[in-house]
Amino acid sequence: MGLFFDSIQQVVSAAQHAVPGAGSADMRLEARTKTPHSPLSNNRRSDEVGIRPAKTAREVKMSFKTILVPVGSPEASKSTLNAALLIAKRWNSHLEILHVRADPRGLVPYTGEGMDGSMIEEIINVTEREGEDRATQTKAMFETFCAEHSLKVSHKPSPDAGVTVSWREEAGREDEIVALHGRLYDLIVVGRPVADAPLPSPITLEAALHDTGRPILVAPPQAPADTGAHIAIAWEASPEAARTIAVSIQALTEAEKVTILAPKLPQPLPLEPADLVARLLWHGVNADIHEFDTQASDLGAAFLAHSAAVGADMLVKGAYSQSRLRQMVLGGRTRHILNHTTVPTLLAK
Repeated sequence: MGLFFDSIQQVVSAAQHAVPGAGSADMRLEARTKTPHSPLSNNRRSDEVGIRPAKTAREVKMSFKTILVPVGSPEASKSTLNAALLIAKRWNSHLEILHVRADPRGLVPYTGEGMDGSMIEEIINVTEREGEDRATQTKAMFETFCAEHSLKVSHKPSPDAGVTVSWREEAGREDEIVALHGRLYDLIVVGRPVADAPLPSPITLEAALHDTGRPILVAPPQAPADTGAHIAIAWEASPEAARTIAVSIQALTEAEKVTILAPKLPQPLPLEPADLVARLLWHGVNADIHEFDTQASDLGAAFLAHSAAVGADMLVKGAYSQSRLRQMVLGGRTRHILNHTTVPTLLAK
């Protein structure tokens, strides 16, 4: 019966959110960009475009003081928690760890005809037991994580507490609960979907990005040793890119190094990367420019390849400058990054 329910879940998930894989063009570009080269030869220092003003106390910055971290299972959530903790340590943030147990009664309409009440009831009972077991295991993982990192569990702000954490458990659909409650937090950290694995859920990631109005940080399966020390900005001169840079301005001001990834496309961008450098200088951000040749269709893979080439430990990018329908049908740079990023990636739209 468990196998039958698993099949139902797979069909429902696939019907609701099909995530296309990377195209061959992306793979060819990624292979080309990983050949040995010297990225520094393409870099330009920010002092070439203006004077570096000192930081002032009058700067208004947005910090990520409250962070929501959805966790689905112990195995799929460890790297997500580690990435969230790296961010939280930079601003003494509060991490709310959210686990959502599936409500099996919500899947009854999808069970199909020809099933009597006893069969449906058995599916519900098995699913509830599996959900309770997963919740227990995930809560135990959370408690171990807190002990390993000496984290204080707290539901209220307290002075000089450093990073604090709390556990929240809900029943229902994870994507719907994240879409609603995520609106109350400064940042949502979600795990990058992995091929052929139900968790982390791509449905939850899409809900966090599209339905909360908040920035998200996509955590790769392997968390880095640090994140936010060297930030790469994927510059597309789009409104989404501008918003993402705005919400991440404090991270940029506190980074040790900032590099603007500037694609040289057949049709030039309407704003030069030097224009962005000049604006960031007003925040005390001294950014380098790393230029590279590419095609618009290969831009997602190129951003990932060149963020790795310059040694960045975080990527900042605007999300979905194309329509969601076009992205779903043809693929796109945001979707490629969602599927393949190997560094924590901050997205907003």
